[in-house]
Amino acid sequence: MKNTVVITGAGVSVESGIQPFRGKNGIWNENPTEMATYQNFRTNTGSFLQWYYHRFVSCKDALPNKAHKILATKNIKVITQNIDNLHIKAKHPLENLIEIHGNINYKRRIHAQYREELALANWDTVDENNLEQELFELFHIHSNGSIDENKSERPHILLFDEYYTELYQYEEAHQWMDEADTIIFMGTSNSVGFTYGALQMAINNGKKTMVVDPNPAPSFNHPSVEIIRETATDFCSSFF
Repeated sequence: MKNTVVITGAGVSVESGIQPFRGKNGIWNENPTEMATYQNFRTNTGSFLQWYYHRFVSCKDALPNKAHKILATKNIKVITQNIDNLHIKAKHPLENLIEIHGNINYKRRIHAQYREELALANWDTVDENNLEQELFELFHIHSNGSIDENKSERPHILLFDEYYTELYQYEEAHQWMDEADTIIFMGTSNSVGFTYGALQMAINNGKKTMVVDPNPAPSFNHPSVEIIRETATDFCSSFF
């Protein structure tokens, strides 16, 4: 399967007990295109960091499921949209894993340009009784919530008003897809720019294209796309 690339989304982590962002059981309680933005980080820093702190809490004890483990064991090239760290917990070889939207476990300085600048966020060291101020200290933000352009840090997560950059291995992800014979979309709603672009590229370049999801998004409907209405675990157990 060396010429296969799997693109995973939130549906893969549902079996690990992690709620998706969208859908009837999603956790967005406000407009995500307004909440999960760099602008909101700058203007409502305390509430932004607290929201992502609770996102970290929801992920930190979750364990990888069988799909994560099979993909890791078979050493499949995976581009994940998930920030939940489960592919890494499954010991997926890092040379065959791209976290295209970042990872909740990491932070970086605001103007970081290189992946070598990433550091563990250490969310679990904060005291929830003084959550906002503890988070300000953790991310080197002034106690009044103002940001120091040179010293302050932020979660390593791609936000809705930001562009893909090499911090997220964007060019490498495209190279993987260019070189692949088969691209499998697994548990993703095709609602972000990366997956939409990947789907169009796969179709236009005549690649074998598969979508694995019990309830696939209508936007995947295309004569050349094979739809497999299975969970990620069921599919991985029989396909790889």
